[in-house]
Amino acid sequence: MISFQKLRAGERARIASGMLAAVCLAFLWVGLARAADFRTETVSILVSRNIRPYAEAVEGMGEVFAEPPGVELKVFYLDKFLEKNRTVLSGELAEGKFNLIISVGPEAARFVWTNDMLKSSTRLYSVVLNPEKVLGTTPSPCGVSLNIPVQKQLEMITRSLPGVSRIGVLYDPRYNSDFFEEAARASSGKIRVVPLEVSSKKEIPGVLKDHWGDVDALWLIPDRTVISESIINYVIKESLFKVMPVIGYNRFFYESGAALAFVFDYEELGRQCAGEALKVLSGGGCGKATPFFHVWVNTRVVRKLGIPVAEDYAFPIEVGP
Repeated sequence: MISFQKLRAGERARIASGMLAAVCLAFLWVGLARAADFRTETVSILVSRNIRPYAEAVEGMGEVFAEPPGVELKVFYLDKFLEKNRTVLSGELAEGKFNLIISVGPEAARFVWTNDMLKSSTRLYSVVLNPEKVLGTTPSPCGVSLNIPVQKQLEMITRSLPGVSRIGVLYDPRYNSDFFEEAARASSGKIRVVPLEVSSKKEIPGVLKDHWGDVDALWLIPDRTVISESIINYVIKESLFKVMPVIGYNRFFYESGAALAFVFDYEELGRQCAGEALKVLSGGGCGKATPFFHVWVNTRVVRKLGIPVAEDYAFPIEVGP
């Protein structure tokens, strides 16, 4: 047998070239085999309207979907499709070219879940408060809501505002009796929630006047009767006069003088929803995910109220900006 070393240079080059070609061909076949198994996933995002929170959520989704290969996105804005054009939109979403439909905001979610043409589509909602009330479907729809579990909220309040034991919840029973009942069940022996029921905006001053001595803090929750910019400013002003902390649920409350606010980062929620979407696209299950949230402590207000300020809060509790 002639060794490779004893062959002339030309013959060695031809053999080496042949071996390299064989290796390259092998890799080519592997690549072709993988390409044959590779499937492009097409996702549609239906946005209620073009406002900042929804835009930030879509941006967060885009960041996540840009990482894995083979995911194509198409974004629609529901408010741009009026009257008969919504039938056109339904048809485009129902054509079967989308592996998943993600709705952003309650209007888009309602459109997707109540549309007969889209009942067989794989769907995921995001940025929706109380999705069961908005969508009202069985089985329960899946996605990332804006609902922080009540028990978790109470835990954050007690950790952030030590000394608070009686929390007054201002609400209209027509809309939030379920929330109050859940809060009452979730409260422990150290914490008691006190109902401050109103049926109209004009009742708020009187109800507060009658109960200032019954509560240590005032908890404002999303409620169509109670919440408006003017009412928030009025309630916070009166509470500070009574040396009482107010607990709110977004950045506006924090900036208006609430001692504590539950705040969402909508880009973060978008990334969370996209993560859930990738699970669905890979064949995983679909459920209701607790949204990522932050708890901002307004140290300026808290100090004025004489409430201790921790040197190092544990996430998700943090000193607000």
